[in-house]
Amino acid sequence: MGSEPSMGRSRDLGDATAEGPAEGRLLRYRVAFFATALITLALVVTLPFSVKSVVDDILGSSTGRVIPVTPRGSGPARSAVPDRLRDREPNYTKLHLAVIAIDEVQLTATIRVSGHHRCVDCPWSHRVRLVSITADDAEADGLPPSAAITLSAKDIAVSETVQLPLRGHPIHYPFDRYQMVLAVAYQRLYPDGRGEPIPDDLGDDRLFLTFQELLPRNTMSGPVAADRLLVRATDDPFEYGHAFEVRFERPPYVRVLAVMLVVLIAGAAAYSVFLRPLPDLVINSGALVLGVWGIRGILTPSSINYMTAVDLALSLVIIFVLGALTIRALMFVHDEAQMSVFRRRGHAARGGRSKTH
Repeated sequence: MGSEPSMGRSRDLGDATAEGPAEGRLLRYRVAFFATALITLALVVTLPFSVKSVVDDILGSSTGRVIPVTPRGSGPARSAVPDRLRDREPNYTKLHLAVIAIDEVQLTATIRVSGHHRCVDCPWSHRVRLVSITADDAEADGLPPSAAITLSAKDIAVSETVQLPLRGHPIHYPFDRYQMVLAVAYQRLYPDGRGEPIPDDLGDDRLFLTFQELLPRNTMSGPVAADRLLVRATDDPFEYGHAFEVRFERPPYVRVLAVMLVVLIAGAAAYSVFLRPLPDLVINSGALVLGVWGIRGILTPSSINYMTAVDLALSLVIIFVLGALTIRALMFVHDEAQMSVFRRRGHAARGGRSKTH
């Protein structure tokens, strides 16, 4: 008779012990359901914008638009030309600046300068100096980095390639942005070595500039006019006739693709860690790690050989997988050894039942 209440309490304890793991398993699957639903919703919402960006990039022009930095025209208005020069065409210099490459490691932009020059019977040469301005130039000694294109009176055509620095954060790829402020100094160079700035409103000798982006994996915004007086330092020997700012960034679909692939691979890793049996997880852990790191080859161009935000995100996913695998293995060994180092209710109940039997 006295054993019946004891047997009843054992059955209640066994039922409670059985319900504990079932409730925990049910909770894990519910959390997985809501997390998967949120990821699916994010995919559905962002997919149309990503497809539009891809279509625009594929079917659109492979080169950026040609944007005038100075007013267009073959020369100044006839009324602005002095009377002594109205019997001939005015002199001018026309240059086209095209950004053809960006070195993210050295933070330099390669600019191809091409154009033509007209200076009839000029006893002087012309020099166009491109100066890359940054915010901290006032704190640095010396002039900012620059490149000069010198044109003599006999030069008709010009084609050169120059490199100028820009600012940006390559580690933020694919959310990296690069900024460059260019100031342009237009001068006459006399035979005695003296230089004279040419005012922009001079009727006879003007500079015309256009700008273009020719980058396969970047888009450009600008050029936006900057105050040429503000970018000039107090001891700067050059007077700038023009100043403008341009920015470069990745296409929208590249950023969306990176985020979604990292989130999806992280979700797949979380499913494997929390919902798959431990023996299967141990056997396939190597393939899982290689699959996570293989996403890098899809998202990152081969020219990028430095640490980026994508690498950091994938590294965190790998650390999460291996760390969770280690914790699950530790708990499994702890339970199989019937230890009580970690106070786990289900394990303590199973241990008590084994001792009773």
